[in-house]
Amino acid sequence: MNDEKLLSWQDIKNDFSGSGILLGNGFSCAVWGKFQYPSLYEKACVASEHPLSKEDQDLFKALETKNFEKVLLALSTARMINKLLDKDYSVIKERYESIKSALGYAVRSVHIPWKNATESGVLNNIRRELLNYKFVYSTNYDLLIYWAVMSESDGDGFKDYFFQTKANNYFDITNTEIHGDATKILYLHGGLHLDRSTSGQTIKRKQEENTNLLDSFGKGWSGGTVPLLIAEGDAKDKLKSIYSSDYLSFAYAQFAQHKGALVVFEHSLGDSEQHIVDAIKRAKPSPIAISISRNKSPEEIIHIKAELHKKLDEASKLVFFDAETHPLG
Repeated sequence: MNDEKLLSWQDIKNDFSGSGILLGNGFSCAVWGKFQYPSLYEKACVASEHPLSKEDQDLFKALETKNFEKVLLALSTARMINKLLDKDYSVIKERYESIKSALGYAVRSVHIPWKNATESGVLNNIRRELLNYKFVYSTNYDLLIYWAVMSESDGDGFKDYFFQTKANNYFDITNTEIHGDATKILYLHGGLHLDRSTSGQTIKRKQEENTNLLDSFGKGWSGGTVPLLIAEGDAKDKLKSIYSSDYLSFAYAQFAQHKGALVVFEHSLGDSEQHIVDAIKRAKPSPIAISISRNKSPEEIIHIKAELHKKLDEASKLVFFDAETHPLG
């Protein structure tokens, strides 16, 4: 704990074969540097195209949030009620469309394009590595994992608890048993490919013909669905959003019950992720391998190791490894 030494992933990987892996924002940043933006809300406020207007920003302030899902869901519900009461809802619709467009543009401006991801071969590499784990937990809402899973064999080898229907895949809390040997994926903070209806149902969107999910994001929502993603807020706010969704609360509960070893890859486990730290402490996985970038100074590495020992030492045995030595690094 008191030194800057980091193990190589090759030295410890056998101890984590078939374990779980928790992926943080650093995983996405290793693929695409633009994922390092500080805030999706702030990005949408200053975007060169379709920025959040003053009226839009006032709504976020009134609802005391920077979470797009919460604001869009409130507008969607308000529009539905006004329509049922035969009241004018044109202003509500205008704000809904404005915020939807701002979110869509902000996401597309920072996300790796589909063409770049496919031509680089990175998706196939990610897919092959994730197949080594029993569980994949992610707090990222970008499309990298989804694209990687679907890059070969139509997703064969992975299960995400969304089962096929004629129209879309949807999550059914009464049907979560997975048979057979597969890598199970849980999106702890939602994702760009997940929508939430006003009735509370979580739907996994399908790729439309002649387009991809990123290009269509923010363009095709009706008044009955909003994107299910937690992009902003402190740990308390994030937990409220998690508990308001059947899928997210299920995913969080599964993570908090994880058994066996766990790899924490490029995840800060900072103050805004205290709910993730609490879930790890409840699950008590052991051992836990935590990645740290070798680009940090020796003093920084020592400090990070000491802080993580304070947060997690009661729960599990901790080992620290060089992030760049891992296949996902």
